[in-house]
Amino acid sequence: MADHSSADDDEAHEGHDDEEVDRGHEEEHDDHGHGGHGDHDEAEDAKGPNGGKLFHKGDITLELKIHEQGVAPQYRAWISDHGKQVGSGTGAQLEVSLTRLGGQVDIIKFNRGADYWLGDGVVEEPHSFDVSVKLTHKKQQLEWEFESYEGRVQIAQSIADRANIITAIAGTGTVSHSLKLYGKTSVDPGKLSHIRARFPGSILNVAANIGDFVREGDVLVEIESNESLRRYQIKAPFDGVISNRHANPGELAGQQTLLTLVDYSLLWAQLQVFPSQRQHFSKGQNVRVKIPGLSVNSEIKHILPGSGTEPFVIARVPLENTNGEWSPNLMVEGLVEIETREVDLVVDNRALQRFRDWKVVFIQIGNTYEIRPLTLGQVDDKVTEVLAGLNPGDRYVVGNSYLIKADIEKSEASHDH
Repeated sequence: MADHSSADDDEAHEGHDDEEVDRGHEEEHDDHGHGGHGDHDEAEDAKGPNGGKLFHKGDITLELKIHEQGVAPQYRAWISDHGKQVGSGTGAQLEVSLTRLGGQVDIIKFNRGADYWLGDGVVEEPHSFDVSVKLTHKKQQLEWEFESYEGRVQIAQSIADRANIITAIAGTGTVSHSLKLYGKTSVDPGKLSHIRARFPGSILNVAANIGDFVREGDVLVEIESNESLRRYQIKAPFDGVISNRHANPGELAGQQTLLTLVDYSLLWAQLQVFPSQRQHFSKGQNVRVKIPGLSVNSEIKHILPGSGTEPFVIARVPLENTNGEWSPNLMVEGLVEIETREVDLVVDNRALQRFRDWKVVFIQIGNTYEIRPLTLGQVDDKVTEVLAGLNPGDRYVVGNSYLIKADIEKSEASHDH
């Protein structure tokens, strides 16, 4: 699904990353692609009476504007010849070509309305493109070109590498629908031993203390039997850790627990399933068990009745714990996968950022990065379905995308067309 361009993905938001990007822009200032809407020689910086960009050639004046108030973004234009508005009966033709990052070209043709010339399509976001304007009037063909960039920035590859900006290729993927359960971790009952004396007697030696790791067969306690006066040894039944000790040399060993031995290499998440949820769960379903800062994938091994009058059943999920990251009695969250669906286009959730009123990713072409506002579909804990705004095969930023967002926001004061 995702062709990652780097094996490392450090998502720690460290201040020096921002400094690296800033230094990169100081070094690469000439390549910057945003920070104003640059014009061709024929275009003027002045605004027209309708707030649009002005163009002049001879006695012809063109005002061009993207209008967004109360409507989907649309181009509007006002054409005048010798100060008089050019109407539809004059044979005038106006066309605007928008060349976007990546090469997509949108063609907008204009028709004369009551008060202005109206473009025939919606100007899709982002409003970031190279603009070519062609006006035909009185057998003249007038042309202007200018840059109109937003949400775009250039970063040299060496700077992006130092800032650990990681990219991936957008493509098909699997989105899962999960339900959330809650519960606690517990030790495996088969790996918990309350060690007692086989015969009553005097404790001669205790070889293990709380916290000690012991191997199967290690001698733990030595006792002298009251009846035979013979010594015998109690050995560890399996590898594990001594969690409790209630024995010391010179004491009497009867029926009490002397030591408690636990193997923590396998724990269980005991997740509560209430009656209204029961129909969605069965043995073998995939589960992602989580606590803050730690998660593991597993599956439901057993579904058991709750104890006593509890109104739920228990879904038991094994947690491999050879590295000791988990401990008993933790409150955990379990995301149980109840349905999966193949979709045409997904993005990694780490890539998503909020930009203005949109959820966006940042695509990369060469050293240029630009926002892509997205229409999103189904979401799981890893990926999100994309319904519109991105194309399969687009390379987008996954790791440290916040750095791109921060750099663009510093370079743009407003959304001004």
